[in-house]
Amino acid sequence: MQAELRKMLSAQPFIPFTVVMSDGTHVTVKHPENALLTKHWLYETTDGGETTEHLYLLHVTRIQRSERAA
Repeated sequence: MQAELRKMLSAQPFIPFTVVMSDGTHVTVKHPENALLTKHWLYETTDGGETTEHLYLLHVTRIQRSERAA
């Protein structure tokens, strides 16, 4: 999962994606500069820096790519 997330965060051009957690939570990564990937965690800052989501990679069940804007 970590390798797939790393690949998606470094993609050029970047395509937003949604991380689905085991409890059903969905977190959308809209910009790669708002995300920090470590060995066990993905940190995603949202709301202009007001909120940071802490996503434990063990609980990531799916990554959904967003549709490209036409």
